[in-house]
Amino acid sequence: MIFLSLDVETSGPSPGQNSLVSIGAAPVVRRGGQWAVNLARTFYVELKPQPGAAEVAEATSIHGLTAEYLLEHGDEPETAMQSFVDFYDGLRARYSRVRSAAWPASFDGPFVGWMCHRYLGLNPLGHSTFDIASYAMGALDCTDRRRLQHVMKVAGYVKPANPDEHHALSDAIAQGETLAWLLNHVEKRRSTD
Repeated sequence: MIFLSLDVETSGPSPGQNSLVSIGAAPVVRRGGQWAVNLARTFYVELKPQPGAAEVAEATSIHGLTAEYLLEHGDEPETAMQSFVDFYDGLRARYSRVRSAAWPASFDGPFVGWMCHRYLGLNPLGHSTFDIASYAMGALDCTDRRRLQHVMKVAGYVKPANPDEHHALSDAIAQGETLAWLLNHVEKRRSTD
C-alpha cells in the first residue's frame, strides 16, 4: 500500500459551485524501510473553469490561477479528470492499494471526487481520504489543532521547504513529506517501545 498526497487549488470553497482549478498529487511510498515521496511519479494538471461556476476573488488571489489564464492554458475538465484517473490507475497497477491523503482531507478529497463523478461517472478515491492532520494529532497525542505544529516541532519535525506555496503540486509534495515524516516517526517510536 502507498499513500497519495493530494492538493487542489479552487475558485472557492464548494465543489460544484466553484471550479477545481488545479490538482497536484505525490505518492508516498516505502523504500529501504522508510517512507518517502516518490518525486519521479508526481501528477499536476490545470483545468479550464467549469461552466457557471463562481470565482471567489480571495481564493483566486491565493493561487493566482485566474479564469482568463485557465481558459487559455487549462485542460478541459473531462480530459483533466481522465488524466488523473489514468495516473491513479497506474499507481494501483504498480502498488495494488493506493490511499489518498490530504491536509485537510475534508477539502481536497471532495473536490477531486465530485469532479470525477461529474465528468467521468466514477470516483477512484472512494468515499474517504486519509486526513494527515488527524493522523498527526492521534500519533502525537495532541487534541488542539492550533497547537499541532508546535507539538510536531517538539517531536523533531522540520517543515519541508516549499518553494511555491499554493501551487497544487508543490503543496502535495510538501504535505507528502510531512506524512512520510509522521509515518516514519510512528514506526520508529513503535520499534523502541
